Amino acid sequence: LDASGRWRVDYLLQARDDLSLSVPLEAVWKERGATAHFLDRRFDHPHAEVLASLGQAARLFAPIDASLHEAHPVGCDLSGGEAYLFLREAAPLLEEAGFGVLVPGWWKRTTAKPTVRLRVRGMKKTSSGMMGLDAVVAYDWKLALGGAELTQEELERLAALKEPLVRLRGQWVELQPDQVDAALRFMAAHANGKMSLGDVLGASLTGEVGDGEIEIEEVTADEWIGDLLGRLRGGEALAEVPSPETLHGTLRPYQQRGLSWLAFLSRYGLGACLADDMGLGKTIMLLALLLHQKSQGQLTKPILLVCPTSVVGNWQHETARFAPDLRLLVHHGAGRVGRAAAESFAAEVANYDLVVTTYSLLPRDEDTLATADWGGVVLDEAQNIKNAEAKQSRSARKLKAPMRVALTGTPVENRLAELWSIMDFLNGGYLGSHKRFHEKFAYPVEKLRDPQATARLQTLVRPFVLRRLKTDPTVISDLPEKIEMKEYCPLTREQVTLYEAVVRDGLRQIEESAGDMQRRGIVLAMLSRLKQVCNHPAHFLGDGSALVGRSGKLIRLEELIEELLAEGDRALLFTQFTAMGDRLQPYLQERFGIEVLYLHGGVPQQQRDRLVTRFQSADGPPLFLLSLKAGGTGLNLTNANHVIHFDRWWNPAVENQATDRAFRIGQTRNVQVRKFVCTGTLEERIDAMIEQKRELAEKVIGTGEGWITEMSTTELRELFSLRAEALEE
Repeated sequence: LDASGRWRVDYLLQARDDLSLSVPLEAVWKERGATAHFLDRRFDHPHAEVLASLGQAARLFAPIDASLHEAHPVGCDLSGGEAYLFLREAAPLLEEAGFGVLVPGWWKRTTAKPTVRLRVRGMKKTSSGMMGLDAVVAYDWKLALGGAELTQEELERLAALKEPLVRLRGQWVELQPDQVDAALRFMAAHANGKMSLGDVLGASLTGEVGDGEIEIEEVTADEWIGDLLGRLRGGEALAEVPSPETLHGTLRPYQQRGLSWLAFLSRYGLGACLADDMGLGKTIMLLALLLHQKSQGQLTKPILLVCPTSVVGNWQHETARFAPDLRLLVHHGAGRVGRAAAESFAAEVANYDLVVTTYSLLPRDEDTLATADWGGVVLDEAQNIKNAEAKQSRSARKLKAPMRVALTGTPVENRLAELWSIMDFLNGGYLGSHKRFHEKFAYPVEKLRDPQATARLQTLVRPFVLRRLKTDPTVISDLPEKIEMKEYCPLTREQVTLYEAVVRDGLRQIEESAGDMQRRGIVLAMLSRLKQVCNHPAHFLGDGSALVGRSGKLIRLEELIEELLAEGDRALLFTQFTAMGDRLQPYLQERFGIEVLYLHGGVPQQQRDRLVTRFQSADGPPLFLLSLKAGGTGLNLTNANHVIHFDRWWNPAVENQATDRAFRIGQTRNVQVRKFVCTGTLEERIDAMIEQKRELAEKVIGTGEGWITEMSTTELRELFSLRAEALEE
């Protein structure tokens, strides 16, 4: 920039054999002294070569051409816009063409992006200390550009110049118009100095605010809110909460840390997702939290715990075992309190510390449950609200309470939308609307495999999700090994015939289907029928015919049972089909002359508890047959050291939950897990596919069958077609 305020490019001649040597063209034209010697050694016709080079440069940057009308060009004048164009676009092109280019040192620094420095001012906590992420906090902010703080007037003045290069505090900086506009929008939106605690935390964790247009350079806070932010960011250790004296049991070190984590978040009214692996004792950690709160005089209102019907009895037994000081009420069944008169419900539950109800009752008793003044809401097996639009999910979000906890071993089974649903229950609005979450996270992570979106979601979620795996020796070292293996079973000739008939008929219906909904229905029905064929012809036909010798899976199952009975072992046998279980139980009892316990969805709660107690007894039966849905969660069956998945749910998370009925705390032997797969069939191909789809759940904190319906007809034909190795020899 010259004295008149014009930008200028000066021309110099540089030596190819020594790039440190260069002379201004003004000296070249005069050819005197050292310059003449410099030219004589390197050029035959220096003037002609200089003009030729300038002509070449003019083709890459047009303003140079005007200077070539002079007899002895030494440089060219530029406007501010032309200077910016030269620095941004022409300089790299000239360097690529072989020209040496010297630019000001300030240009090589990073573009001066507007940044914000936030300071959250101290606030008074409520008497309970519970604030929640929607609490409004006061703050001061400063906008900075290139390290220099700006007032709104200064930024508006810079924006009015409409120049990409401006002088600020004695230095030249590059301004992007869209970034300046974003900064002005930020100023207008935050003129009142108020934002939610959730926004402050998001800014602190990700360095962004709003849609990420403005970078947060620094977030500072004093007093208790500074302590909260520091611990949520992971920079400071949590204060250890001692194990309650009224807890009848001893917490392991990782459970002690889990209790401290739950107590910390609940103290500030922040939702917590305890997502420890199955079998690590989420139940005892939650009970320890309630006992701790009771000992501190904080448990003044009842806690509502929602769980699947199948584990109501488990909560009753575990509470009686570990926390008998907690007054527990089960709100379930025809005789439940408040069914006839909702007004009596609130008065009754106020006499209890813990009220247990079920997901099926949430929408049915929504108005009744709303009458109570809850101190907290806990969702056990929280994956039951993974579908945000389901009735029970909507009812769960409507429940009012200052403390919210989700217990689940599988925060993500199929899609990230499930994580959003759980997080929206815990900390409403923290991850934005469902639509915004899909645009900002679900689509980039699931479809585009965007590592930045993945990292940002991890950063936002991590403070509120505690996930430990029992296979991690740093978490727990007193569990044996889990040995997983596949049992590849051939089809009998009868199965091959039925399989091929189902494939031909199903593909014909798919090709003739009228729309997407009909096509999806046909594909799902076809999947179910092929699974039945792979299990047993009698399962598919439903004709009550004999079982012996007609199924490759059953033949292999009989061999395994013979071996484990000979060793004195015990096994859990899972099937997703009640119809198959109905046939297997009497068959196996007769075949081996032993009692086979059988648990399915139609078994009443009391009988269910008796079956579990019977199997866990020292003289209990060696085989326990369970339907996957009824027996896949909430049971402690550590007397089994074998787990057999007779048919596949094609969902790793669900299968692992079922396996964890045996592989959990209290298990003293290695657990052998066998998953049956029919060779040459869709079972073998889908088994390979789901191994790849585990990646989603592992990255962000698993998969059902819906994704199969989206395959093309050609892909389905390849998936379903039977290979030669399927047939039993």
